[in-house]
Amino acid sequence: MGGLMQHRRASRAVVGVCALTALALGIGISGTAGAAGDPRPNTQFKNLKTIKEPSPCKLDPGVTADEIKIGSITPTSGPSATFSTILDGIKARFAKANAEGELGKRKLVLVNEDDAADPARNVTAAQKLVEQEKVFAIMPESGAGDSSGKYLHDQGIPAVGWQLGLALYGTYPNFFGMQNANVKDIATHYVARPIEAAKALGAKKFAIIGNSTGNAATFAKQNADSVKKTPGVKLVYETTDIPPGTTEFGAVVDQIKQSGADTVYTTMAVTDGIALVNQLKQAGVVPKIIVFPGGYSPSVLNIPAFDNAYFSLEFAPLETQPEPHGITEFKKWMAQTAPSVALGQQPMVGWISGNTLIEGIKAAGVDCPTRKAFINNLRMVKGYTADGMFPPLNFADVYNRPFFCAYYIHVVNHQFVPEFGGKQFCGKKEIVNNKILSEIPPTTTAAPTTTAPA
Repeated sequence: MGGLMQHRRASRAVVGVCALTALALGIGISGTAGAAGDPRPNTQFKNLKTIKEPSPCKLDPGVTADEIKIGSITPTSGPSATFSTILDGIKARFAKANAEGELGKRKLVLVNEDDAADPARNVTAAQKLVEQEKVFAIMPESGAGDSSGKYLHDQGIPAVGWQLGLALYGTYPNFFGMQNANVKDIATHYVARPIEAAKALGAKKFAIIGNSTGNAATFAKQNADSVKKTPGVKLVYETTDIPPGTTEFGAVVDQIKQSGADTVYTTMAVTDGIALVNQLKQAGVVPKIIVFPGGYSPSVLNIPAFDNAYFSLEFAPLETQPEPHGITEFKKWMAQTAPSVALGQQPMVGWISGNTLIEGIKAAGVDCPTRKAFINNLRMVKGYTADGMFPPLNFADVYNRPFFCAYYIHVVNHQFVPEFGGKQFCGKKEIVNNKILSEIPPTTTAAPTTTAPA
């Protein structure tokens, strides 16, 4: 009976990790967090001027004398049902704002629509929130978010959520990533940071493994191209021919073994990655570096395939010392509002998304916030850190820009260990259409942290 229960717990842990995959492929592979690595100003918004609160006040939909109604689109059913912990993070941040009177006499009210990460349901959810629920703004936290992007833009709805590798964050100015954005042409415009970071950790010979469909194949090809453009490293094996759900990797394991790769960089679904790593170990192949597309959750620490694994984050990890005020408040309010929820990537995404939305309302004016002022004025905000969760960024400068910087986490002896001294690693090569567009001096890159392999 004990063995059966252990198997069930492990299965639930794997399911929870898999739920992160679609999201992590967007943030962990293409890049994450902070414009510190790209000092160039974005001139697209240079003529913006602050929109003042209307006088006399005319309330926008979703705003009453005592509340501001916010909609969210977060999958709570289907394969992505575990995304629901994003809502726990949002609710915790809203609870703090309401208790401390951050928005004056008005309280934040959250209404969620479940799209099951389905494109058609995503559009229906957006329409319901805008036309029936009359929300002031929307928090899109779904991998299907591109589907309703144009509709929300045309309706002039402020949108704040997780970037998820979705092009709409570099396409529609009303969309704000919780701390960054994306490029419009995400398939052809990226940075070499993932490979540069792995090189800094000691990688020399790369095996790049990706699924055959969607973002997994795109990002694997980007990483392979980045290896070719990074001096001092070599691409020894590459494949994007792995169908999702593959369980047998015998041929791939043989190819990796023969290639002499010391680094395996996978952009596959996490279950596929776990199967690959387990079979590599069975064959006596133990890469120096293994990079997964996601997995920052306590549930992975006892999964053998994650021993010695690396992955990137868009915010300072919870293990950061000294602890930023944002992490302290996150832990405090999650303990009060959702004490049973494990603290990891998803609830923190919700917390930061909520924090950014509140920043937008404050920028618009708490006495009489309008949608138009939210979109305009938040874009003008400079030096935003979410209370120390990442280096200062300007919302104008990150728009339609690739992600130059990320935090890196290493699983060592069943614990998360921040790499690079707990600071962001910033890449320097920006690539457009397979050509190096520019090289940015990596002024924020920290020295690697030396840790013993698990």
